[in-house]
Amino acid sequence: MNPPPRTDTTNTAEAAHAAGAAGPVVIATLSGTAAVFMWGLAPVATRAAVDQLAPLPLTVLRAMMAGLACLPWCASGLRRLNRAGALRAIAAGLLGMVGYNLPVALGVQWLPASTAALVLATEPVWILSLARLFLGRRTPRRAWIGSAVALGGVAVIAGPEAVPSGSGARPLEGLGLVLLGTLLFGAYTIVLRPLSTLHGPRTATAISTTIGAVPYLALVGTLAPHRLAALAPGAWAELTFLALGTSVAGMLMWNLSVARIGSTRAGLLLFLEPLVGVTGSLALLGEHLTSASVTGGALVMTGVVTAWIAQRQADRA
Repeated sequence: MNPPPRTDTTNTAEAAHAAGAAGPVVIATLSGTAAVFMWGLAPVATRAAVDQLAPLPLTVLRAMMAGLACLPWCASGLRRLNRAGALRAIAAGLLGMVGYNLPVALGVQWLPASTAALVLATEPVWILSLARLFLGRRTPRRAWIGSAVALGGVAVIAGPEAVPSGSGARPLEGLGLVLLGTLLFGAYTIVLRPLSTLHGPRTATAISTTIGAVPYLALVGTLAPHRLAALAPGAWAELTFLALGTSVAGMLMWNLSVARIGSTRAGLLLFLEPLVGVTGSLALLGEHLTSASVTGGALVMTGVVTAWIAQRQADRA
C-alpha cells in the first residue's frame, strides 16, 4: 500500500518544527561568536592595562568585580548542587578564574598582545586532547597531526625573534604562562559543561565565577588605594571590559553556546579569536607582526583547523 500523500499541513508543520529547532542553534552560535570576539580583544585590553596596573592587582580587581556581578545568581543555584556538582563547580571556578586569568595576565606583560592572541588560538587543541584523556573520546590520527602542527607553530612563535637582545628570558616565560592558561581554559570548558547542561549556562557561569573569585580575597592587600585613585579613565574602561565583558558576559555566552551546540561545534568559533586579537593589537596598540609571528600563526591556524575538521568528521561517523 502506498503511503498517504503529504499534505500542505504536514509540510507546514515540519517546516515550523525545523525553524523552531534552528532558532536556538542560531542564537547559540551568535552567542559563542560574541564571546570569542570579546576574548579576542582580551589580550589587547590586558596588555594596555598592565602598563598602568601590575598584573596581580589587575587580576584581583578583575576577579572581585566579576564575582560581585555574578553573586545575585548564585544563591538558588548553590542550593541545587549536590556534592559532586559542588566539587565540579569549585574545580571549574579555580580553572577559569585562577588557572586561566592569572597566568595570562602575568604572561602578557612580557609579550605583544598579538603573540598572546596567536598562542591562545591553541585552545581547541587542548580541548580535544583533554577530552581524549579524561572522557575517552576517540580522536582520529589527522586530529593529532593537526594538533602537532599547531604546537609546532607555537614553537616557531617562541623562536629567536621572541627573545630580543637584552630582554632575558622574560618573553619565553610569558609565552609559557599564556600557553598554561590556554590549557587550563580547555579544562574549564570540559569541566563546566555538565553543570551548564543540568542547571543552565547562567547559573553555572555565576557559580563558577563567584567561587573562582574567592581565592583572590587573600590578595586584596595588593590593591593600593593611591594606585587605584591614580588610574586613568581608559584603564578603568579596560578593567571593566575584562571583568564584566570577558569574565562575566563572555563566559555566560560561551557556556550557553557550548550547552546548546556542544563543545565541538562551539570550538570551531574559537578560530575567530586570533584574528580579532591580532587585528585589535595592530589597530589599537600599534604593534607590528614579526615574520616568526606570521609563520607561526599560520601553522597554528592550519593545525587547529585540521584537527577540528578531523574530529567533527569522526564524531559524525
